Amino acid sequence: MIYKCKVLNELGSKQNVTMEANDEISLKALLKRQGYVLIHSSIVKEKKPNTFLAVSSKVKITEVIAFLRQFAVMIKATIPISESLNVLRNQKHTKAFKKVLMQVYYDVQSGVLLSDAFAKHPKVFPDFVTNMVAIGEESGQLESVLTSLASYYENDRIIKRKAKSAMTYPMILVVLTIIVFFFITLFILPQFQSTISELGGEVPTITKVIMGISDFIRSNILFIIIGVVVIILLIYLFFKTNKGKYIKDWLKLKIPFVGAISKNLITARFSRAFIILLGSGMTITDCLDNLKKMLGNRVFQDKFAYTIAEVKRGRRIAQAMENTKIFPPILSEMINVGERSSNLEEVLASTTTYFDDMVNQSITRATTALEPIMIVILGVVVGVVILSVLLPIIALMQSI
Repeated sequence: MIYKCKVLNELGSKQNVTMEANDEISLKALLKRQGYVLIHSSIVKEKKPNTFLAVSSKVKITEVIAFLRQFAVMIKATIPISESLNVLRNQKHTKAFKKVLMQVYYDVQSGVLLSDAFAKHPKVFPDFVTNMVAIGEESGQLESVLTSLASYYENDRIIKRKAKSAMTYPMILVVLTIIVFFFITLFILPQFQSTISELGGEVPTITKVIMGISDFIRSNILFIIIGVVVIILLIYLFFKTNKGKYIKDWLKLKIPFVGAISKNLITARFSRAFIILLGSGMTITDCLDNLKKMLGNRVFQDKFAYTIAEVKRGRRIAQAMENTKIFPPILSEMINVGERSSNLEEVLASTTTYFDDMVNQSITRATTALEPIMIVILGVVVGVVILSVLLPIIALMQSI
C-alpha cells in the first residue's frame, strides 16, 4: 500500500512524504529508519488492476528458483539482506510474485527476520524453505543454504517434469479412444442401423449390443454429460478433503506403473533434502521432522512418523526405516553404511545420482509398457465397433 504521510524530520520541521509499506506498523518502522516521526498517515487509493482475465495468480517454481539463486549471489557479495530484497523485488516478475517480494521486503525493513517474512507466504515459500533459511540466519550460512535450496528445487522440478511428460502420451491415447468410440456410436452406427433395418437382414448379437449402446447414448446424451461433469466435480471436491487426499496418495502408490514412479520420486526427493538438512548442522531428529513434511505423500508421512518415533527412542535410522518398508532397501543399506562410518551426508550425496536414475528408469518402463497397451485397447474398441458394422453387411451379401 502507498501512504501519504505527515512527519517530523530530524530538524523538527513538518514535512509531507509518500511511502510504500505493507501496513502501518511497517510504515512507522521505515520512517523511523529514515529519521522521521510519523504524525499522520492516510492510504492513497490506487486503481487496482483487473485480475479477472488473469490466467493464474500462482507463483511458478521457476521464479522462486531464480530468486533464490540471485539472492544467494547477492548475499555472497556481502550486500545486506534488505538491500538485496529491494533490488530483487524491482526486477521483472509476475504480479503475484512481485507482490510477495514487496511484502517480504517491507517486513524485513521493519525488523522482521527473513525466515519469519517468508513464513507469511507458505504457498510460495514452504516450511522446508522457511526452516532452512532460519538455520542459515542462525549459522551465518545463508548464502550456501539459498544455493542448496535452489539446486534442490531445480532437480525436483526436472524430475517431476519428466514424470508428467511420460504420462502425456498414454493420456492422449485414452482421450482418443473415448472420442473415436463416441464418434462411431453417435454418427456412424445410426446410418448403418437404418440401412440394415430397411433391408431386413439378420443382425448379429455383437451388432445388437453395440447398437443398443449407441441408442442409449444418443437418447440420454445430455444426462450422460451432466452425470460425468457431476461425478468429476464430486471426485475433485472429495480429493480436497483430508480423507480424499489420503486416498489419492494411496492410489498414487498402488496404481501400476504410477506407483513405481511415485515411490522413486519420493526417494530421490528424500535423499536430496536429507543432504541439505544434514549440511545445515541440524540434529538428526530435527532433520527427520523436517523430512516428513517434504515427502509429499500422506501415506509415506504416516509411516515415516514411525521411523521418527523409533529414532527418538534410540534406534538407528536405517533399522527404523527398514521396518516401515516404504523406501527401497538400498536406501536403508546406504544410510546404515553412513551411520556406521559417521559420514552419512557424504554417503547420501553419492547415492543421489542413483536415485535420479531410478526415477528415469521407472518412467521409461512405464512409457514403454503403457504405449502398446493403450494402442491395443484403442485397436480393440475400434475393431469391435467396425466388426459390428461389417458382420450384418456380410450376412446381407450372402443372402442375396
